[in-house]
Amino acid sequence: MRLQANEEDVYRLMDTKERYFWMIGIGSLLEGIAAYFLYFRIKCWDLLYLCVILALGIILLLRQAVKISRKIMEAEVCYMELDVDSMAVCQPEKNGHYECCRIFYNEIDKIVEGTLRGVPEFYIVLNDQKERESFFLLDEEEQNRNIFRVRSFGFDHQKFIEFYRKLRWNVPGRVRIIGTKNQDVWNLRKPNMEICIIAGMIACYVIPKLLEVMKLF
Repeated sequence: MRLQANEEDVYRLMDTKERYFWMIGIGSLLEGIAAYFLYFRIKCWDLLYLCVILALGIILLLRQAVKISRKIMEAEVCYMELDVDSMAVCQPEKNGHYECCRIFYNEIDKIVEGTLRGVPEFYIVLNDQKERESFFLLDEEEQNRNIFRVRSFGFDHQKFIEFYRKLRWNVPGRVRIIGTKNQDVWNLRKPNMEICIIAGMIACYVIPKLLEVMKLF
């Protein structure tokens, strides 16, 4: 079984990136209008607050767009594969680096499922035997460690879960599986903290203004 981003996955990332750029464009237009009135027409705290909120929102959206662009580039080389007796993974690390592994099932001590909301991931822990065939690489350099974290990256959510279940089926019966039985926490919606922050700050401005207007009537 091989899991690798296909054209549909890449197009989905590109659509998400396009939506972010649309939002950046709308935010930039509103920012320009607010800045014009603040500088040339009306000097007030409300407009200054609105300009700050819009600028912060644009920065956060640009950050998200950059992340999506990086995922699109990484999707071309990242993959997960299950063979008869081993698992191979190539996935992005930090700062443009990639980590890879080849893990043989008979050398696995336990598998620990991640517990982050909406983030499918699991850890593979190897046993303590001194000589083993399994290996970990960071770029081209071999790493001396016993734990490897497998992340869903940009793969389809359901396909990643199927990959994980297939892995559990392949490993020997002595391997301990630690975590939830049906990965309920993986199926929960991942909170977008940046969007929540923007929405909260906008609400802090809009709601008092609406209450003020309602009092006039």
